[in-house]
Amino acid sequence: MKIARLARTTILNALLIAFLSMLCGSASARLAYRVAVSAPGQPRTLLYAEEYGQGPTILLLHGLGASTFTWRHIRPALARDYRVIALDLKGFGRSDKPTGRHYSAADQAALVAAFIRKRELAGVTLIGHSFGGTVALLTALKLDREPDRIERLVVMDAPALKQNFSDVAQLVRTPGLPNAVITATPPELIARLLLRFARAPGRDTPEADIRGYAAPFDDLGSRQAFLATVQAILDANKRRMGARYTSIQQSTLLVWCRRDRIVPLATGRKLARLLPNARLAILKKCNHLPQDEVPKALLAKLRSFLEY
Repeated sequence: MKIARLARTTILNALLIAFLSMLCGSASARLAYRVAVSAPGQPRTLLYAEEYGQGPTILLLHGLGASTFTWRHIRPALARDYRVIALDLKGFGRSDKPTGRHYSAADQAALVAAFIRKRELAGVTLIGHSFGGTVALLTALKLDREPDRIERLVVMDAPALKQNFSDVAQLVRTPGLPNAVITATPPELIARLLLRFARAPGRDTPEADIRGYAAPFDDLGSRQAFLATVQAILDANKRRMGARYTSIQQSTLLVWCRRDRIVPLATGRKLARLLPNARLAILKKCNHLPQDEVPKALLAKLRSFLEY
């Protein structure tokens, strides 16, 4: 009797493993995990990632105040042909949120490079939106001695060159004010304000989107990381920000919304001139969040680039 019960249990376990393996091989299956990474001068950090699909690797880096949630409209289509990894940067989403000042694009790039090495990724197409686009460029520079790691870059509406942040800088650098405001503001109101600023005027925002973007801000650490990142962006806003980009050799697609009010199209045009192997794709009917506002148009540009 015990032998028969053991045999049935073994068979059921085998069937369960086979079923789970079949799911993991499908484009819709999700593998979620955290990876401990380290970079010089920074504490050991757990980064949260989600994987979908199979094939050549695409690594997605979100922008300021966002998380893996921001890719929900384009990820399923990409995962039909690619292994898609969506990563939460330090301080955002479900990744660690240590206190401190290590929230610059360069700090994040050091951790992304460590993640790529830890996961033994190669031939990666690195896609970054907004702040994540700047992180993507700096990650490519950090891995310039390991050229097999990153094959291509996609940089979307990224504040990668100096621009005018005078009004924002004045508010953020007012002692005590930003921390008091963001601590007292409900997460959904934070998300509403950010999305109103990032999306084209007059475009409706579904309540599900607000909840999705708001969820990470339930954690006070996310709010502190948000402020630390804004401060780091302001501190790094210098005239010679793009001086090193000329050494990036990877084929690069720059994607910009024509009427971006946060990072103007002029920045995309300048980057196209700086990067040796870049081309610029301009999207209509969006402001700063093409993956939300015009996902089909964005996917068309991405597929054209990826399949070339």
